[in-house]
Amino acid sequence: MRILRFWGLVVPLLIWCGTPVSAAAQLQELPRVLSLADALRIAGRQNPGLQAEATAGQIARGDATTAALLPNPALLFRSEGFRGGSFIDRQEIFVEVSQEIPTAGKRSQQIAVAGANLRASEADIANAARLLRFAVKQTYFQIVLAKTDLAVARGLLVDFDRIIRAKEEQFKLGEISGAELRRVQVERFRVFDDVVAGELSLKQARAALLALLGLPDSTTEFDVAEELGRGEPIGSLAMLHAEALQGRPDLRAQHQRVARAHEQIGLEQARRFPNLFPFVGYKRNFGEDSTIFGVSAPLPLFNRNQGAIVRAQAEEERESFQFKRLETQALLEVDQAFNRLESERRRVEGLETEYLPKARESREIAEAAHKLGAIDLTAFLDAQRAFREVQRLYNRSLYDLSIARFQVEAAIGR
Repeated sequence: MRILRFWGLVVPLLIWCGTPVSAAAQLQELPRVLSLADALRIAGRQNPGLQAEATAGQIARGDATTAALLPNPALLFRSEGFRGGSFIDRQEIFVEVSQEIPTAGKRSQQIAVAGANLRASEADIANAARLLRFAVKQTYFQIVLAKTDLAVARGLLVDFDRIIRAKEEQFKLGEISGAELRRVQVERFRVFDDVVAGELSLKQARAALLALLGLPDSTTEFDVAEELGRGEPIGSLAMLHAEALQGRPDLRAQHQRVARAHEQIGLEQARRFPNLFPFVGYKRNFGEDSTIFGVSAPLPLFNRNQGAIVRAQAEEERESFQFKRLETQALLEVDQAFNRLESERRRVEGLETEYLPKARESREIAEAAHKLGAIDLTAFLDAQRAFREVQRLYNRSLYDLSIARFQVEAAIGR
């Protein structure tokens, strides 16, 4: 009874341990504060699109395994002339075993073609990961931008609430008209609208990032750890060109396709020569035993695989042209991303050193002057509005600078 009770506990436990965990249960729990490195790591492990791309590598690996296998032998059993009586002695019985032997190096060429195809598939997966990394970086910093804009808008809303309270006191004392109070209250709605738009942008960006991370619950709450900034210099254009030509996975994939097409030419040329089919067997001819052996092969009198050879040569030429096109496109992407990075850096430097400090100073002066009655409400609100626009432009420029840097990184294969 003790043994039965023991196995009654152990067997269900073993079944539970051997049961595959569902995909939802395998998803990693999201940290409350998500860094960009964490986001990239989670996306690389859980993004459904990248997982789908990875199956192409498994398919190519299966093709490579098949290419390395030897052909199966064939068994033939044949009976002729049986008219009754002894089944063994009153007929001709043939038993043959044959084995196809590839000639002219066909098997090695098949392995080479499948190997190049496998390497191309692996490079395609790496290229999909490269594009995914850029999408994650871009979406992550959309959250950073929305969070920064929202903080600025909420800060301005607090300032306007303070101004409105002061105006309400002045209105009670009869120092200002109701029209002036209403105008400030209406202007507050512009800032309130910025807050609402910022909250929506933040929610949308968070949902987009969760989708890239492979997390189905778009309502998951989390914060981001990065902030908008200028970043570090990324290197000279010549260095970026060299890194792109060496590191771009799409170029590696296309290079392997050129190699595959070249190996395919060798395979098609080897197929001009027929495979051999040696056989050995046993024959019983109405009670007499004998051994049979020989070899068979098709005669390549008419079809010497001419069409397939021409096709393979054209395929290699096409893939070579495609490689040159991709190489040119990669260098163009590096140039355009680098030029954008330099332009965005100049814009940020101008905003930081000149326009944003002046807009902030103008707002402070306008607020003090308005309190003293030196300027009217219109000039004060114009200064507030100008500062808000310059601050938003500065945040957007920092975001564009980060995206430009990510584009350079993607263009060189990082």
